[in-house]
This record gives sequence, structure tokens and C-alpha cells, in this order.
Amino acid sequence: MIIGNSMRPKVFYIYCFAICLFLSLLVKVYRDNLYGIDVLLDILLGSSPSFLYLFGLISLVTLITWQSRTSSVLKNTLLLTLGALSYEVEQYWSSRVFDYYDLIATLLASFVFLLFHLERIILKKHTLVG
Repeated sequence: MIIGNSMRPKVFYIYCFAICLFLSLLVKVYRDNLYGIDVLLDILLGSSPSFLYLFGLISLVTLITWQSRTSSVLKNTLLLTLGALSYEVEQYWSSRVFDYYDLIATLLASFVFLLFHLERIILKKHTLVG
């Protein structure tokens, strides 16, 4: 498949969003059937939606706004992460289920996304220089 130069950098974010969407649907469908098999699996199944939703949302926002400047991506990631964290903390005072693992998954999603994004920028600079 030949992809034009203007589309090539966006493909990574399209794949990230699509994979997160697919995995979150899988977790939603099969989570109830897999609970109780193993404690670690229960933690992963319980917190993976927090990771997948935020990682996918950040990828989608980066794709839609498509400002490859690192400062814009950092601002968007920070704002979305703060929104997700405030939602998780709000569950402590409401009748929903609060889980520390969801906070960890949310922070991990933003950290992993920024690592991937910054690595892509560094690789792009090396490719242009080298």
C-alpha cells in the first residue's frame, strides 16, 4: 500500500486509535466471562479500559488537530489526562467504583503515548539529518 507523504505520519495515530478501539471492545465483551480466573487478570481487565480509552482518545485528538509541534501534543495530552484523572477521582465521592489501578492506568496511558510520540519525533529528526 502506497501512502502519500502527507498521510504517512498520521498512519501511526490511526493504527493506535483503531487498535485501542478494537481492544476496548474485546475487553467490554469478554470481561465478565474472564473475571475470577486470576487476580492479575482481574486487575488488567478492570483497568485496561482506562488505559485504552485515554490512549485512543489522545491518538484521535492528535490525528484530528494534527499539529506535529510537540508543545501542542503535550498540551492536548495533559488536558485529556487531567480530565480522565478528574473523572477517576470523582468516582470516589459518587456511587461509582473508585480504583487506584484506574489512576495508574490513566497515567500510564499518557506516559506511553508521549514516549511513542517523542520517539517518532526523534526518529524523524535522525532520518532527516542522516
